[in-house]
Amino acid sequence: MNIRKLAKETKAFLSSDERKRKEKKKFLKQVLKKLKKHEKTLIGKLESESDAAKRFGIANEVALTHAQRKKGLTKLDELKSSSRSKKKR
Repeated sequence: MNIRKLAKETKAFLSSDERKRKEKKKFLKQVLKKLKKHEKTLIGKLESESDAAKRFGIANEVALTHAQRKKGLTKLDELKSSSRSKKKR
């Protein structure tokens, strides 16, 4: 590794903003995995449920979970793009 690259990596490591951004990305990825798993189990319950009232409640929960996942993915993309723009400087 050359000196410039080492200096850049050291600066990124010591930068609190970059560290916080990486921690947020890591945490957000974990949450998104859990939401995806939860959504799949709800869809399984929805397919096996025969009662209309229960199906309606499960369908609402699936829609809510999906919306939260979508919001999280958008936030993750924002974090990724902001870290890319910072690296290009």
